[in-house]
Amino acid sequence: MGIPYSKQINLAFDQVTPLVAAGFKVLQTTKNITFLLAAIQVLTALFLFLILGALLALIITVSPDLEYERRMVVTPVMRGMVGRVMGYAEWVKMGVWIVGVGVLVGAGAGWWVTREGVEGVDVMGESVEGEVEAGEFPGS
Repeated sequence: MGIPYSKQINLAFDQVTPLVAAGFKVLQTTKNITFLLAAIQVLTALFLFLILGALLALIITVSPDLEYERRMVVTPVMRGMVGRVMGYAEWVKMGVWIVGVGVLVGAGAGWWVTREGVEGVDVMGESVEGEVEAGEFPGS
């Protein structure tokens, strides 16, 4: 009675081993996705904070009742920001041009690389029994 039982255990172990390996791959992928989601959440919180600051500045700027606050808060901040940007005006212009050219070159390269891939794709597959082919109607 011990021999068949041992064979059954070995057979079951051989069937489970690939599942464990696949589960480990899924676990690694899930761990990588977790880091990506954490980074996205941090960026989301940062952008929401920046949006909140911009909305408060807009409310202070537009509301006539908050003239004193605008002069005390918004005007010095805006002067400082404009002063920094104007100090680096040439670098800002160059950066904008570099980013613009990079976007155009990247889009063109992406189109160039994928144009042949889309035209040359020929999908051939076998139909599964009982499955309806594209363009066919059941019962015809």
